[in-house]
Amino acid sequence: MSNGQPVAVDGLADRWDADSVLSFTVSVSVPNSKIESLNDGGPVLNLSIGCKETGESTYSRAQFSKDSSKAYATATVILNGSAVAEQLELRATVTAPFGNSAWLSRRIIASRPVEKINLDSHLVGFPTSAVSFKANNLAPAPWVVRINAVSLSDPCANSIRLLLNEDYPRVVELIEGRARPYVEEALQVTIIRSLLSTAQRLSSIEGGISVVADVIAEYPDSIAAAAEKSCRDYLNKSLPAALTLLEREPETVEHLITSAVGFLKGR
Repeated sequence: MSNGQPVAVDGLADRWDADSVLSFTVSVSVPNSKIESLNDGGPVLNLSIGCKETGESTYSRAQFSKDSSKAYATATVILNGSAVAEQLELRATVTAPFGNSAWLSRRIIASRPVEKINLDSHLVGFPTSAVSFKANNLAPAPWVVRINAVSLSDPCANSIRLLLNEDYPRVVELIEGRARPYVEEALQVTIIRSLLSTAQRLSSIEGGISVVADVIAEYPDSIAAAAEKSCRDYLNKSLPAALTLLEREPETVEHLITSAVGFLKGR
């Protein structure tokens, strides 16, 4: 669920933002005969969810209750949208004690495959909010990328936020998943430019372009790594190579960006 409204897992990417409250529920039922065969104690349903990109995780446990033929358990986990990005992993197991050994007190007797829940919509892989720029006294624009990173190694998921202006009809179409191609292309251009300019600014503070490759290798979830991925995906260049070209020929980089996203091509 997102903000109390039922949402299919495969549709969650377009139904959440940093202000959402996300909840996930798993229910299990088993025949009573299976429960009664456990002589050392009753089973417990364990549910956990985590986000590798931000390190956020939470879990819950639920005891089974019985009716005349089956035993049931339901567990729910809750996360704030501001604490997650890109992808979640949902794990569910049923455990039961075995004997008197402490290390077997949570023996796994059943599990389901880890479910990977994609939060990365067609827009971006970081938290996105839709707001009225007019109501929030922001200068009119279709969107703004806010980056608060102070180091190349800062985690990308916690450093970037995209604000979409719901005052613009074309942006509302984007929010609703029915964007016109040129709008998506324009947004991609903005994001690439923002990542590149941020990497350029931070690298100039931290020792120049020569330090960038080491940061990317050491911090794979960093703002530098995100800029590296953007450069390789769209410009077919490493981030250090793109930054070097940006210093020498900024107009060439601009040409490469608009070419890579196919901006206005065939429109």
